[in-house]
Amino acid sequence: MPEPVLTRRAAMLGAFAMVPILRPLPAFGVAGPDRLAFEVVREGSVIGSHELVFERSGTMLRAHIDCRMRIGFGPITLFRYRHQGVELWQDGVFQSLETSTDHNGRALAVTARRTPRGIDIRTADGARLLAPAGALPLTHWNMACMHADLFNPQDGTLIAETATCAGADRVTLADGRDIAATRYDLKGAAPISDWYDAGGVWTGLRAKVKDGSVLHYRRV
Repeated sequence: MPEPVLTRRAAMLGAFAMVPILRPLPAFGVAGPDRLAFEVVREGSVIGSHELVFERSGTMLRAHIDCRMRIGFGPITLFRYRHQGVELWQDGVFQSLETSTDHNGRALAVTARRTPRGIDIRTADGARLLAPAGALPLTHWNMACMHADLFNPQDGTLIAETATCAGADRVTLADGRDIAATRYDLKGAAPISDWYDAGGVWTGLRAKVKDGSVLHYRRV
């Protein structure tokens, strides 16, 4: 996910309350699709793709994430972005995340792992953060992240904003079809909206980026 989509104000650790008893969070989990793919559109032009491949074994779910973007004129590249990650869930509970990002030549890496005390995060700048046990990475594919404390999978920082359900809506797919979906909005410096279809599967995204333009994810 590109920086304009994921960058948020970091929350102070003290702002989190005592960790509640951990319960499995809603997700499409082991019954979902094997692959999700989106084209990334900016100002009417396709600039990249975002793909997720899901590996399942019993109640284990591993999500492989690959996002690529490029803005340029012919062979001249003005901006490039590559974000890759592996996210692990067990019995409906988030376990770990590892990501690597090339943000226009800047290399970033993040790890996050469940521990008895909470989610231990190694941020891209080498800091260690402890997030609540119920915290999730804002990787969007799992609707559970719309109901949880969040951290940024690109740089590892904690996210102050929470998502609000905007209710029933419509979203356009890559083939031009318009389908019913539920929309969630995250307010902040770079507003984001995510859409999920009737089965709870991630179906679209809209994000305003720093230069004022808008990115749209259209599911293939």
